[in-house]
Amino acid sequence: MTDSPRQRRYRAREQQILALARKIAEEEGWPAVTTRRLAQEIDHSQPVIYQHFGSREQLIRAVTVQGFAELAALVRDIAEAGRPALESLCRAYLDFGTRNPALYEAMFTRPTELPFAQSDTPAELRDSFEVLADAVAREANFSDDDDVAALTELFWATCHGLTSLHSAGRIPEHHLDHQIRRISSMIRGD
Repeated sequence: MTDSPRQRRYRAREQQILALARKIAEEEGWPAVTTRRLAQEIDHSQPVIYQHFGSREQLIRAVTVQGFAELAALVRDIAEAGRPALESLCRAYLDFGTRNPALYEAMFTRPTELPFAQSDTPAELRDSFEVLADAVAREANFSDDDDVAALTELFWATCHGLTSLHSAGRIPEHHLDHQIRRISSMIRGD
């Protein structure tokens, strides 16, 4: 079944709102992202924003879910390029957070009602964890799902810590490669 022109316009406007929210957040921070400002920027009324997203928080939630889909695609691309090296995954994660600080904040540090590691976790969030777990399992040669999940959480947590500390200026650029190698070695059990 083909979408009607109206449905296509609706989806296009929704993507326009999401892209604009991300742009404003990256340039000015999340407090600058308001429904009033978004409506003015797309030359519509505020109710149009609410037709797409019931609230500002639902809009940020949609941006967050979009970010996890992008992160999963990034990990998948690295995995498909050959046997993924944990170093490449950690570097890509770090670069993702550095290039998209507001998106990264929405995904990992801003308060959210998004459920994580639960039955109602959005598919994009589950997918991002699963592709990372597959890569970790290949690198660490684990076969037990519980161990893979725990090891993936540890890898994710260390990559997140490195990204957060580097973004805050606590870890200098010239230390990153060494820290990435240490994280990867720890996860592989070298």
